Amino acid sequence: MSLRHQVQEQLARAGLAPLHRLGQNFMIDESALAALVGALELAPGDRVVEIGPGTGLLSERMLDAGAQVLAVELDRGLAGLLGGTLVPRGLTLVHGDALAAKSRLHPAIEEFSAAAPGGWKLGANLPYDIAIPALLNALTLPTPPRLVAVTVQYEAAERLVSRPGDDAWGASAAVAQAAGEPRIVRRLPPSAFYPQPRVDSAILRVRPRGRVLAATFPGWCRRVFAARRKVLPRALRDAGSAKDVAEAACAACGLALDRRLEQLGADELTALHAALGAPGPETP
Repeated sequence: MSLRHQVQEQLARAGLAPLHRLGQNFMIDESALAALVGALELAPGDRVVEIGPGTGLLSERMLDAGAQVLAVELDRGLAGLLGGTLVPRGLTLVHGDALAAKSRLHPAIEEFSAAAPGGWKLGANLPYDIAIPALLNALTLPTPPRLVAVTVQYEAAERLVSRPGDDAWGASAAVAQAAGEPRIVRRLPPSAFYPQPRVDSAILRVRPRGRVLAATFPGWCRRVFAARRKVLPRALRDAGSAKDVAEAACAACGLALDRRLEQLGADELTALHAALGAPGPETP
């Protein structure tokens, strides 16, 4: 039986159907699932957070690899399905929204990450609507994941791996690259999912850089990139810094005052943020 038919039968038996409002597109391509699990580099005992497990196809493969999986599922019906199929096999299941707020993950994820002495990983087929905030919130936790492998919309993946000066370069890419090294592992066609989305997806892997970002850095990035095409002193003033403070911070970082905000790379941005008086990255 194909994975598509398996998912359809599971849903039908449970009286469920994919919910568009929750961005439910279940991965049904065996090679794509294998590639996602492979990108996680799982070893027995690894602690993994999964956001949006759906019917559990990815969860099952991670459990088979010996991982300890915490899955957060918003859909009550799917949570009930998983409670009868994979919870008995060791899946730790939380019924709730993975995003407790725009800038915060579910407390269960925060607790799970903080209590992982050997670190933790994030592996998921992320719903499109929450993919970027969920990923960035994970990368900026006080205890960030030591490896991330997730599926996102292909356009979002391209944005996260963009470089300074690219049209796609912005706050999301800057935060992701300040925290880690994102790269696209594989492009996935709509046929890899049920129901089929209207766009391509990608398996994105992020290997964190072993440092903790200041809690204020993501919000600051969003503010300064609102003035991305302005020269640095003006962009920083628009984001709330006084003229003399902005110019002094640029000088301290060796940044010419005629450079534009959009030309700065992630390391330059973290240094500038720290020079403005906020805490900079720390090495755990």
